[in-house]
Amino acid sequence: MRRLISLFRCTAMTLAIGLLIFQIAAAAAMFANLVLPLAHRSADDLADLLILSARVWHELPPDKRPAFETEIRTKYGLSLVQPQAGLADETGWYPYIRFLRSALIARLPGQSPSVSEDDHERFRVVFSWSGRPMQFEFSKDRITPRPSLTLAWVLLFGILATLILAWLLARRVTAPVARLAVAARRIANAGHVSPLPETGCAEFVELARVFNDTTRQLQAQRENQTTLLAGVSHDLRSPLARMKMAVGLLAEQGESPLLSRMERDIAEMDNLIGAQLELARAQEGEPTSPVDLDELLQEAVEAAEAQAPGRAYLRAKGSICATEIAPVSFRRCVGNLLENALRYGGEGNIQVVRRCINGAIFVGVRDCGPGIPAHLAEQVFRPFYRLESSRNRITGGSGLGLAIARQLAETQGWKIAIKPRWRGGASVWLQITSP
Repeated sequence: MRRLISLFRCTAMTLAIGLLIFQIAAAAAMFANLVLPLAHRSADDLADLLILSARVWHELPPDKRPAFETEIRTKYGLSLVQPQAGLADETGWYPYIRFLRSALIARLPGQSPSVSEDDHERFRVVFSWSGRPMQFEFSKDRITPRPSLTLAWVLLFGILATLILAWLLARRVTAPVARLAVAARRIANAGHVSPLPETGCAEFVELARVFNDTTRQLQAQRENQTTLLAGVSHDLRSPLARMKMAVGLLAEQGESPLLSRMERDIAEMDNLIGAQLELARAQEGEPTSPVDLDELLQEAVEAAEAQAPGRAYLRAKGSICATEIAPVSFRRCVGNLLENALRYGGEGNIQVVRRCINGAIFVGVRDCGPGIPAHLAEQVFRPFYRLESSRNRITGGSGLGLAIARQLAETQGWKIAIKPRWRGGASVWLQITSP
């Protein structure tokens, strides 16, 4: 399966790449049209200053030359020293030094001025004036401007500004979409959600307004369906009660296979209506309260033990688990899972497991039955879905137990899933994440 890229990453990468290309193009244009001309101009000025200093020094009387050397060293940072033999003609990697050497060559026809760097980050310039070798030294700090350093700082700050701007813009674009996704997921799970804030850009305001209107309509439809379902189920129980009474009166007059079958059909219809009412109530939210989870699980295991003695037991790992949940929904959810395991889990033991991992609580109901195929792990949570090809009365059940458990879990923001057991059987896990 191809790994999907999040909208935030895609937007941030697109903005960052676009802005980086713009920054590089702008830095190159500035370097070519501003920094390089200034560097050439500065190198020309320094070359003129060196040649002028050499000419003035040559024209001054010997007794005036020390004062002149002190003056150019103080004002311009240039030191006139005794020429040394064997200096390499090396321009180094500084572009400005190459510019300076080119400027000196243009001003000293027929000469090849030497420009080199010593171990103390000082530069030497050697050329001849009136047949006399002249050697000037100056510090690297004297070189202004530095094109490579300028470009490096421009690129560094440009990249930092680009990344920060891309992150802010991507965050601004994707944050409303992320809130919309969270709200849509809550509607799918719990059926109700707080309205989205209708603020920000015009497009996001319109999207939030449409989403809120749609949410209100869906909530109204769901409430109407729940009310209708509960009303119909409740109203059907009255004629069923009369039919059950009539069948009972007829049974007093004489036993009949037909009457026995009618009694079983009425009881099955009554169970189906009860399950429908329970499914409708499962869509209603329940406030949370502090509870001892292990105590609730022990009560559920004892209730299962009353139906099948010696088959169900609790296995709680770690310390006592106290948390804040909806207790009634939790009891009904675990009770349905235990009832399903007792009905379809064969004759083996039923194990209820409680674990706490990274702040989340996991409750598992394990059986030793035939198990549930992996491709049917989601379908069994659908209402009235059964693994048997026919709805026989041997196992009983209405096909709503797991559907009610899933609806209860999603209404409270929990997760429920079926996992296969390597020794055989099914393992249904309920995950409760602390708010």
